[in-house]
Amino acid sequence: MLARLGLYDRLVRFVNRLLLDVDRHRERVLLDSCKSVGDTVKLRMPMMVYDPKNFTIGNEVDIGENCHIRANGGVRLGNRVLIASHVVITSRGHPKALPRYGVTEDGPVSIADDVWIGAGAIILPGVSIGEGSIVGAGAVVTRDVPPYTVVGGVPARPIGTVPRETASTVEREDSP
Repeated sequence: MLARLGLYDRLVRFVNRLLLDVDRHRERVLLDSCKSVGDTVKLRMPMMVYDPKNFTIGNEVDIGENCHIRANGGVRLGNRVLIASHVVITSRGHPKALPRYGVTEDGPVSIADDVWIGAGAIILPGVSIGEGSIVGAGAVVTRDVPPYTVVGGVPARPIGTVPRETASTVEREDSP
């Protein structure tokens, strides 16, 4: 019985390593397909990007697992952007007027430097999110977000402000 458990454990470890290698490969292929990609970009797989040739990613960007990014109309992420899991960013929608089937409307999405987007948030076409802002978990962003503003709710509305501390006063994870 112990021999079987040992074999099972080795098999599980092998499959997990194999799946990790597949995720790393998918990440490289996806990043190579983007319009431009900065340094230190982390994609936590699985995730989906539609039309990556219209997707621009800045430096030090971390995108959580199970995110869906529809970049048909253009999506731009600034530097030091954090995107939690299960976020949807779409630059494509449908018109209000009929017919809707087969008709799309694109609107670029721009997310400035130092933005944090909480888990499960949805960013709709044509929206710009200002520098230093925070989008709360589960928020649906239908309008532009001013810099250093915290938004939350459905539809997202301002619920606070972000302090404008300098890097010298902020302790980072990699600090001793």
